[in-house]
Amino acid sequence: EGFLQAVEKSGMRPAQIAGVIMESYQGVGPDFAPVEYIQKLRAWCDEHDVVLTFDEVQSGFGRTGKFWAFEHYGVVPDLICCGKGISSSLPLSAVIGRQDIMDQFPRGSMTSTHTGNPVCCAAALANIRKILREDLTGNAARLDPILLAGCKAIQARHPEVIGNVTCAGLVAGLQTVKRGTKQPCHDLAHRVIELCYQKGLLFFAPVGAWGQTVKICPPLTIPQDALEEGLAVLGEAFDEAVAERSA
Repeated sequence: EGFLQAVEKSGMRPAQIAGVIMESYQGVGPDFAPVEYIQKLRAWCDEHDVVLTFDEVQSGFGRTGKFWAFEHYGVVPDLICCGKGISSSLPLSAVIGRQDIMDQFPRGSMTSTHTGNPVCCAAALANIRKILREDLTGNAARLDPILLAGCKAIQARHPEVIGNVTCAGLVAGLQTVKRGTKQPCHDLAHRVIELCYQKGLLFFAPVGAWGQTVKICPPLTIPQDALEEGLAVLGEAFDEAVAERSA
């Protein structure tokens, strides 16, 4: 309904829309869309011959406990944009799609000076083989409840400043808020990450529109004991950061 309202408000007719592109989850959360919403969107695109594209740059290659995050919705897109996890190191991205769409472009026409780097392609092949051979997607799925429980335990200790917790596979986020409100709190998120760094646990900077989210995104190879150790350190950092603000 929200999507249809947006289309109507824009003044466009379905026949004027070539495609819809969306992240499989919003990376700042991670925030997933409701399954019913995506399934209805897929049906709408089919009805009006609109190409549905999922951006899997952050979410693909096993991160969420499924090889592609769109699998959580029970749909198949027409096009997939992917990168990052495709090589787990070197710069490479790809577009994967239906043959009838991809064959619209003559072979060799979608190139530029820096495409097709053989070293990056070799890294991607080795990376994908490792993901499949060692079942790293399965590892993410198995550790999902441990990561979620650890984050929920931290939230339970500080419900007044952790407004929401989201988790899928080996990606999670703790969204910080100003005490007793729903207003985002960048300062707390930044301080928690700073304390973690001082304790030997590395995060990237807070994410989200207001920089309010402490995002957890460990390697897919992480063992359970290392994940639990990291969660313990994160919990200590939250304890100390909250205590500082209460002093």
